[in-house]
Parts: sequence; structure tokens; C-alpha cells
Amino acid sequence: MGKSTVHGLVTTLEALGVLEAVNGSKRYLLGPRLSALCSRGGNQVDLRQVARPALERLAAATEQTSFLGVPANGHVTILDIVHGRPTLSISAPVGSSIPLLAGAVGKVVLASWDPKRRRSFLEETALPAFTPAAIVNAAVYEQAVVETISRGAAIDVDEYVDGIRAAAAPVLGAQHQLVAVVWVAGFSRHIDERRLELIAAEVKREAAEISGRLGVGT
Repeated sequence: MGKSTVHGLVTTLEALGVLEAVNGSKRYLLGPRLSALCSRGGNQVDLRQVARPALERLAAATEQTSFLGVPANGHVTILDIVHGRPTLSISAPVGSSIPLLAGAVGKVVLASWDPKRRRSFLEETALPAFTPAAIVNAAVYEQAVVETISRGAAIDVDEYVDGIRAAAAPVLGAQHQLVAVVWVAGFSRHIDERRLELIAAEVKREAAEISGRLGVGT
């Protein structure tokens, strides 16, 4: 095939989440959409099945809602959700998407990028003001990502949805590439700062457990 034809096919597959560029380069890995399709065949690891026990433990321990999502094509698609206390928990439909930079989830995604790609992205992208508490300054956002890397988890205080706090952590797959994000979210009135830090530690631990079950050493 001609280069232009191949380029068009690769671009389309990347947009569909079937392929994923490695740190913005011209090298590609299989994307989350293809992994999800393969898992239905029974011969591949089903990410949702592997992560489900961890989500259930998180929901029980925190009494909040736990989520599993995969980043692709500028957003994060929710693969699974488990409620803690249904009368107090937030919800979202499985299969729905949230923006790539949504609160704690966005910080985890950008933390997986190499510094050069992340810096370039933040300099060229207008950070969305989801709420009055959202981080819209590139330098401040970069610092929040650095803190996420150091902590191993990200926190969000009313940044994506006003009145909602969340903590998120990365799930790693082959070659320690980000394959999914696990997060817990709940109403701010039920989660003070200390509890949010404890939730972040729980999310980090369970995300690492999922990564381990996918074959990634911790």
C-alpha cells in the first residue's frame, strides 16, 4: 500500500481506539478498544472481569462509587461501575465517556505521558473550566501531575463536578503502559480532606493489584 493509504488507515484505527501511539511517536501499540473486543473471545484477559473484585472492595471500603475506565481518543470510557451505599452514591452509565482531563482521572492519564509530550500538550491546550475549582493554569496543572506521580494517585476536589470529590490511580499493562484508570468518587459533604487521602491510598493499592493480575510487577 502507498504511504498515504497506510497513514489514513492508521489514523482511522487510532481514532477508533484500536491503535494507540506510544508517547505521541510514530510507533503504535494495540489500543483499548481492540483489547476490549479481544477479551470477548475467551482467549484474552478480560479487563473488566479482572478488575471487578477490586472495584467491589473499593466500593465496600469507601462506601462510595468505584469506576473502571479506559482512555482513548480524547476521552475516558467507563467500562464498569460498583456502588457503595446506593442512597448516597453518584452514578454514570457503563459505556458513557468523560473528558480526558476530567478531574483526578485526567491527572492520572497525563502522568503516564513522558514530560515532553505532557508539557507540549499543556502549552497548546486550553484547559477546560469544568467548575470554579478546575485547574486552568498549565503550570499549576503540571505541578498537580507531578504530585500525582509522586503519590501514585490523583485527587480531585470539586474540579470536574462541583460538589464531587474523587481519587484515581493507574492500571498498567504490557511494557508498563497505561491501560485503564480506577477511581472512586463521592459527594464532597461525605468526604473530608483526610478521608480523601485515605481513599486515594486504597485506590492506589487496588489499581496496583489489578496491574499485578495483568502481569505487571509492583
